[in-house]
Amino acid sequence: MGKLFKRWGYNMVASSGPLIQSKEPKPQMGKLGPSAPKQQKQAEPKKMSEIDIIRKSSEKEMPGVNTDQVIRGLYALIKAHNGRIIRLGDTVFFIKPLGSGSVEFHTFTVEPPEKLIERFKAGVNTLKQMGFKKAISYATQPAFKKLAQDTGLLVKISQSQQMLGGKMVPAYKFELDL
Repeated sequence: MGKLFKRWGYNMVASSGPLIQSKEPKPQMGKLGPSAPKQQKQAEPKKMSEIDIIRKSSEKEMPGVNTDQVIRGLYALIKAHNGRIIRLGDTVFFIKPLGSGSVEFHTFTVEPPEKLIERFKAGVNTLKQMGFKKAISYATQPAFKKLAQDTGLLVKISQSQQMLGGKMVPAYKFELDL
């Protein structure tokens, strides 16, 4: 279980747009005859909770993982390491202070890559406002190397390997001076 929380994957799923409400005319009162059609209300899209975002992101990036264990593990890390959850739109960042002004962060999202780039930039500003001087993250998917570069931020990217699911896989480390 500990290996699972050392490095997190990321999710890039397109989100659906808002629903459009019906513009049918309202039925008028007092007229005899066939009843006017009822105006149908369409439900507004449900806002996903942080747990739902973490669950969906984990399912997408780590197929077969028990998402309840992921959530329990995150809560344990929050308690043990003074971690926090920061939500920007439908992206959730788990941050863990490392000391000496550094912070490790992991991303859970159900937003498309273009939106995720915006979230990373806003997340950097949030970390600066919180007083952090350096941000560190990890990914096992090469697509995140391109995402980091597409932010336009001066991200230092290094590559190594890590044990994941009993086998060695390429891993990327991202460092950014805030």
